[in-house]
Amino acid sequence: MELNINNKKKWMEHLEKRRRMTFNANKDIYKIDPSFPREITLDINNRCNHKCYFCANPKIEHYDRLDLGLAFDLMNQALKNGSTDLALQATGEPFMEKSLPEYVKEGKRLGYEYIYVNTNGALANSKRAKPVIDAGLDSIKFSINANNKEEFKEIHGYDDFDKVLANLKWIYEYRNQNNIQMGVYVSSVKSSKSTIDNSNIEKYIKPYCDNFAFRDVSNQGGSMTELSETESINKENILGSLKKEELESRKTRCVYPFNRIVINPYGRVVACTADFHNKLAIGNTRDESLKDIWFGAKFKYLRQKHLTDSYGMIFCQKCLNNVDCKTTSLEESFCKKN
Repeated sequence: MELNINNKKKWMEHLEKRRRMTFNANKDIYKIDPSFPREITLDINNRCNHKCYFCANPKIEHYDRLDLGLAFDLMNQALKNGSTDLALQATGEPFMEKSLPEYVKEGKRLGYEYIYVNTNGALANSKRAKPVIDAGLDSIKFSINANNKEEFKEIHGYDDFDKVLANLKWIYEYRNQNNIQMGVYVSSVKSSKSTIDNSNIEKYIKPYCDNFAFRDVSNQGGSMTELSETESINKENILGSLKKEELESRKTRCVYPFNRIVINPYGRVVACTADFHNKLAIGNTRDESLKDIWFGAKFKYLRQKHLTDSYGMIFCQKCLNNVDCKTTSLEESFCKKN
């Protein structure tokens, strides 16, 4: 029992360290040409097996998967330029990608320090999860946005509550039984359709994870501004990911253009992990290197807009100010300016 408690503490501290590196990064990064980022995010597959009512995934017009060969090249490029962390999801469900174990295995072969995935958990059963874990995954986070079967089905769109809990328990116990160095986390989006049932959380979730935390509903990078009709959207809480104390202790600024490089399933570098419609595409990785895109004119143009809080008609306006307005793509805005 004591070993289990110590393990939880260790991985909770590990998670907090990573959060600080992302959301409390040195203020020196907020400039036109920051250093190449610590973290690369590959949106390996933008399909999802759930339809959470607050998620913009069902609005995606064209579903696709990242080419595996291209992805491996990008992982190598990022590592050589200084990246240490690799995320393998953004707008989709990573366990819908059959090559997920290969991504993790290659990332570890290259030398990535930290590789992680976020999942709704319904597909993360022993058959699919074991090869991913054994490949060297450093952490997995389940997104469980309800605390009982009825609300889970209404929010996620599928009656998978029991399945998700069983998968969470299996992963947690497999990790412990085999002394695998991997964090197991759970987050839950607070919404108008869910109630906080602490007894269920204490019984079914907390015993099988290293950390449980609530998140706020967001407007999904500006793609779900209609949620303001039923939800309390805090426009200062970027994608709903900041804690209360983090909001109170910092001047809100979106970190994504300054400390993370994101590649969508079409092979394009985009401004953030919530660009569901390819509206914030910055460069095509089939034509340019990651380094050239990161330090290129279009990325500098976007960062200048963030530094001056003058988003104009790009999609960031909808996200950061939570307004439903007419927008243009970043490409179109950049071309008009230049």
